[in-house]
Amino acid sequence: MGSLCDNLPTDSTTTRRFQEMVAGLKSRLPRVLDPTVTALKKLLEGDETLEALCHSMFAEAKELVEAKRAHQVYLAINSIDVLMQMFDYILTQSPVWEDHDRPDNLGGLPFNLILMVLMETHSGLQLFRHVAVNQHLKHILQTWAQFLESPNSLYVLNSQTGWLSPRAVARLEDVANKPTGGIRNFIDIYDCPDPNDPETLGFPSWDAFFSRKFKPGLRPTPSHDALLANGGSVILNACESKPWHITRCCSSGTAIVLKGTSYSIRSMLGNDPLAAHFENGTVYQAYLSALSYHRWHAPVSGIVRKVLYLDGSYFSQLPMSDILAMEKSQSYLATVAARAAILIDAYDMRVGLVGLVAVGMGEVSSCEAFVKEGDHVRAGDEIGCFHYGGSTHCLLFREGLDVLFEPIVEDKTKDQNIPVRSLLARCYST
Repeated sequence: MGSLCDNLPTDSTTTRRFQEMVAGLKSRLPRVLDPTVTALKKLLEGDETLEALCHSMFAEAKELVEAKRAHQVYLAINSIDVLMQMFDYILTQSPVWEDHDRPDNLGGLPFNLILMVLMETHSGLQLFRHVAVNQHLKHILQTWAQFLESPNSLYVLNSQTGWLSPRAVARLEDVANKPTGGIRNFIDIYDCPDPNDPETLGFPSWDAFFSRKFKPGLRPTPSHDALLANGGSVILNACESKPWHITRCCSSGTAIVLKGTSYSIRSMLGNDPLAAHFENGTVYQAYLSALSYHRWHAPVSGIVRKVLYLDGSYFSQLPMSDILAMEKSQSYLATVAARAAILIDAYDMRVGLVGLVAVGMGEVSSCEAFVKEGDHVRAGDEIGCFHYGGSTHCLLFREGLDVLFEPIVEDKTKDQNIPVRSLLARCYST
């Protein structure tokens, strides 16, 4: 049936990284696969439907590469056996630093890199939505997560070509400074265990670096006077992120269309009964890149009503003719990707129940809540974080609440994050 995508990344860095991974794989063959990968291989080869999907996926990928005259290296993954060997190879690979100035550069995202072409085929779209396949992918990714939490993952954290090289640090500083106009150095922005160690800054693992904390006081909550100005109930920004979309009058059960994407609040919350509280309410969605701060903070003061962890599809995206399909699939991913939801009953009864839905996307970022049902939180408190990859999040508000967002939220000319814990919106009961 061919491809759903009209483009392939032309970035030479992405192609070079793909070549390096293929070469790295070949250099260590033959190899006994990790048990999690072996289990997926048995599933794909033992189920006639899944095996047929795989074969057609590889054939469609070949057609795509040839039609777009892409580099022949993208044809290297052409069988279940090779794909499984590549999955196994990645289990001991950390995300490398690449020049992130190019949005189509996937060099630092190993799983997305090797699946880049396969995900853009009709058969791949079906395969990566299959429930049993995703159950096995979850186990593979949990194994990878264990590696990323170990000291063995630190080899990419170095001052020469890694995440602590001058160019990398400059980019990370720019992303953190831009929202406030600051000019701070990395070690003045982030809480580093050992600022005098140029190779790791004292971080014990790749994931510890990825989920690093801001220095205390770097992102203060608004002053008391600022909170009282203009009245209304205050909503703070839950994540350091770029606004993506706002939708009002959302039905909990019917499909909502955002940027051409169809989903529902009920699906987003895994059909939990509390989804009814957001019937005809407002949904705000924003995006976090891999270079951003990845911790979540309470948007309101209140009591945690419920915490949900929802499994999902790990490598699924919308069919679209765009090399940034994963990023532009955010609204869709909010209902199908692995995610966590924290529902907070605001002390301010005018606000009512507020939902934070944290969604893992690029490199299947996982979600960890630090709070549980019944906990009391203050607006701005840290309540969770993402691990391992880029992410998106949504805030959900009830019907009858007029949510007036700050001007910067709806200013399409601003290509930057909004500071976490800053004023995001004011709410007025209607």
